[in-house]
Amino acid sequence: MTDRSIASRPSMEQVMAIVEFMEKHPALALGQLRGLEGRDESKKLWLQLTMTVNNLSGPTRPMKSWVKYWADKKSTVRAKVQSTGGDPNTLCSNIEKKIWDLFLANDSTSTKQRNTSVKQETHFLDENFFNEDSIDQDHEEDPVLAFEEPIVDIEDRQMAIMDKLVKVMSEQASALTQMARASQVHSQAMERLADASHIQARAVERLAGSLEAVGGASHAVRDAIVDIDASLKRFYSASPT
Repeated sequence: MTDRSIASRPSMEQVMAIVEFMEKHPALALGQLRGLEGRDESKKLWLQLTMTVNNLSGPTRPMKSWVKYWADKKSTVRAKVQSTGGDPNTLCSNIEKKIWDLFLANDSTSTKQRNTSVKQETHFLDENFFNEDSIDQDHEEDPVLAFEEPIVDIEDRQMAIMDKLVKVMSEQASALTQMARASQVHSQAMERLADASHIQARAVERLAGSLEAVGGASHAVRDAIVDIDASLKRFYSASPT
């Protein structure tokens, strides 16, 4: 078993190749190839897609695994949109948006009809579909690890991480902007306080000068009163009785 076959998730290059192939073959993508001729055509196209995808960087898988991957991928995209009330704008992956726009957006069939389409697709998973001479006998049927679990694209995880990172960076930038504004307001307040302190110091200085002047005037008035009192005493002492 090679290292490529051990990997459980396809690479972004492989996923894009699958979507581009399905875009060229919408009937295959929607499971609309029916009957004996449709079955043969489906097998031929899936074999072609399997060989193409396995030659790209990423895990090598048997055709059965790629059929299941595509069915699961569409189900995942449909479930995400339905869980948000039918809003495809909530899809964070460009690949998922493309799958929705190309294969699921115009799916106005009833639930029963959709289930019939899914059943038509899953007949590709029957053993008889793969045990025929048209399949590459040299391909090793390696088990796919944890394939039963929902497939999560690497791009999905990367986009989710990037969205969270952008959100955190935006919040940090907003916090830094608020801090800068607060610092500016604080600086302006300190400048006004300094100006007020300077004005107060000058007022105190003028008040001190005024009090000093008042003190000097009071001293002069007191001296004048003393002189008047002395003059009056001399005047009365010199007058005849």
